[in-house]
Amino acid sequence: MDGPVSPRGGSVVSLPATLTLAYHAREPHPRDVPLEAVYLDLETQPGPGRPHVILNMVQTLDGAVAIDGKAWHIGSEVDHYLFRTLRGWADAVLCGAGTLRQNDIVAITHPHLQAARAAAGRPANPAAFVVSGRAEFSDEVLRKRFFAHRESASVVITTELSRSADRRRVEEAGAEGWVVPADASGEVDLEATLGLLADRGFGRVLAEGGPVTNRRLVEARVLDELFLTVSPQVAGVSTRPGVLAGILGGGQVGLALISEFQYRDPALREWYFRFAVVR
Repeated sequence: MDGPVSPRGGSVVSLPATLTLAYHAREPHPRDVPLEAVYLDLETQPGPGRPHVILNMVQTLDGAVAIDGKAWHIGSEVDHYLFRTLRGWADAVLCGAGTLRQNDIVAITHPHLQAARAAAGRPANPAAFVVSGRAEFSDEVLRKRFFAHRESASVVITTELSRSADRRRVEEAGAEGWVVPADASGEVDLEATLGLLADRGFGRVLAEGGPVTNRRLVEARVLDELFLTVSPQVAGVSTRPGVLAGILGGGQVGLALISEFQYRDPALREWYFRFAVVR
């Protein structure tokens, strides 16, 4: 039986029909699970006064979280499929300004999940949020799809340290501008940001990078779960922001394994872990 398909470079790539559930803390295992069902119905609860926050990352076998500055080059089409599935769970996708400057942010989920969300009275796609202490973006960045597309809401969250002219440029480019307090370093206060999101009905937040923003979520003690794909690639880069030491703070938090899925193919293996963050 053919599995789901994934678009890539204008073509369609066949995906496996199932993944192997090697371990689950609350469900029978091992067993095969349809790919479309993996991460589909996540049981999560918002934290006190803030949304439930999960972080999705991919890394090479030697711990690199980017190749040539991009995480997208590490994971397979299966990882990319699960990436969009997690977006179907989220009310909001949260990223740092560096991710927007180096890549782009278009928070789109699968068409079948868009239909399911719409039927449930939710927006077809999660809203995309970028945090930036001063909201200073070049003309090139302001022309990116994050600002121009209309498939989902786009919001830049900045601080009172930003100039009104820069906030106006953001809004003229097509995004909303929200202002929250700055933290001691002059960056967006993430606790205040999540409180504002909760007040406005965003109960599920998916963090997608970059490494600095991810680490700040850990330091603010607002991260609830980590979804981590491990690819058998080897980056061979000696200096890099790794997940455990660089992003999770080298022991600031612990991880409790919730589930492990595996993609088993003669040409490629890949592992998909879900952890609860333990403080």
